[in-house]
Amino acid sequence: MVLSRIFIYPIKSARGIEVAETELGTSGPVNDRRWMLVDEEGVFLSQRKAPRMALIEPRFEGTDLVVTAPGMSPLVLPATSNGDGELVPVRIWKDHLTLPHPNPVCSEWFSAFLGRSCRLVSLPVTVVRKVEPPFDGPEWRVSLADGYPLLVVTEASLMMLNEQLTSPVGIERFRPNLVIFGTAAQDEDEWRRIQVGPVELAIVKACARCSIVLVDPSTGEVGVEPLRTLARYRSVPRGVMFGQNALVVNPGKIRAGASVEVLEATVRH
Repeated sequence: MVLSRIFIYPIKSARGIEVAETELGTSGPVNDRRWMLVDEEGVFLSQRKAPRMALIEPRFEGTDLVVTAPGMSPLVLPATSNGDGELVPVRIWKDHLTLPHPNPVCSEWFSAFLGRSCRLVSLPVTVVRKVEPPFDGPEWRVSLADGYPLLVVTEASLMMLNEQLTSPVGIERFRPNLVIFGTAAQDEDEWRRIQVGPVELAIVKACARCSIVLVDPSTGEVGVEPLRTLARYRSVPRGVMFGQNALVVNPGKIRAGASVEVLEATVRH
């Protein structure tokens, strides 16, 4: 098995960036989901409520994060938050944080594109956000991702889904960090520990998919697939599953093309 693709999402719920390599820390890839949009009440925004976020496209240029969107002039942010700005209370799921809100011009840019008032906030490295219970011990942390540092998916599981769809979808629909090639479909359900290059990951929880997978990442339009088809064969009491959430056991640099080894797995019945 090999690591075929790596994605980073600098701004929560905006488009991802495919990279050839990345440094993995305990909170996930460096510069992954360190920026986030919140509404006037401080609640985080995502494509669930604002599907046009799919058209917000960040890219790294040196130490800058350049953000573009249709009809907008480019916006330049630092790739890494320096913590400057007015501190504002925000809520992401059950977590209540106080995060810096930088230059209001940035928030005006996003508000203009989305057609709704919002503010841009950042997660400095000095702010620690815990992983979801029961993995909320001091050794684990997460960025502004929903609950876990990494999402791991396999090409084989996507192929199984696409064989049942009238119009196949790309892996970008599922917003993974790591894509693995060379498995059988749904093998990842049984994994508990894997080695990706020099990095060991703990596979801890299947990912319940929400309405974001209904948003076409190239247009921002919302449909009914692939969730409707996926629900036919991947529904459990906790939701419709695709991919696995993971923790970084030992940090390090990973590259596309790195070998992947299963260190521990449950027995499939």
